[in-house]
Amino acid sequence: MKKSVLAAGAAAAGIVFAVTGAAAFPASASHHANANKSHRYVAELAPLNAGQHMVSGDSGEQTVWIPTTDATADIRIKADDFRITVRARGVTPGTLHPQHIHAGMQCPTMADDANHDGFVDVIEGLPKYGPILVSLDSDLNDFGMSLDFPTADDRGTYRYRETASMSALEDGIMGPLDVDTRHVVIHGVDPSTPLPDTVASLPGLPAWATLPVGCGEIELR
Repeated sequence: MKKSVLAAGAAAAGIVFAVTGAAAFPASASHHANANKSHRYVAELAPLNAGQHMVSGDSGEQTVWIPTTDATADIRIKADDFRITVRARGVTPGTLHPQHIHAGMQCPTMADDANHDGFVDVIEGLPKYGPILVSLDSDLNDFGMSLDFPTADDRGTYRYRETASMSALEDGIMGPLDVDTRHVVIHGVDPSTPLPDTVASLPGLPAWATLPVGCGEIELR
C-alpha cells in the first residue's frame, strides 16, 4: 500500500522527513513557568495547495484537484505531561498524512511558489515553517524512523491523539519546545495525483507524501 512506497523511500534516504528538530536551535535547558498549571494551545490549520491546478504533461493539460484541509491541533501541557489531539477533515481519503510540529514562525502562502508551477512544495515551504521538531506519529517519545502517521477514512477525516513526556520531547529535540512559537503542518495527497516534476520532495520520498496541505500557528488559549 502507500505506506510501503514511503518505507522504500525512507529506507533509501535513511530517514522519514529528512529534517531533524535537533538542528533547529542550540541545546539549552528547559524552563517551564507555572509547571503545575494546565496550559492549552491551539493551532487552526489553513489549507495549502488546495483547489484546482492545471498541469501540463505528455498528454496535454489536465486538471488536478487538491482537497481543502480543515484541521485543528489541540495541545494540553501540565507539568511534564504533553497531550495533543489533531482533528482533520477535507484531507485526501484513504491516504497517509504525515504531520509534524515545525520550528518556524510562519506558514507559507502561494507567494512562496518560487518556481511558479502552481504548488508550494515541501522545500519551498521550509523557509517559513522551518525544520521538523516533533513527528506527530504513534510514539512521540521515539525520535527514530516512523511511518505510523494517521490515514484518513473514506470521508477524508481522521482524529489523532497521543501523549508524551515534555522532558523526553525536549531531550529529543535538544532544546525547549516553546509550542506557542511553533507551527503544525499536515502533508499528503493521493499517490495517483499527477503532480508536475517541478514539485520537489525530500530525498527518497515521493512528492505526494510531502506536499503540504495544511499549516497553522500554535497559540496559547
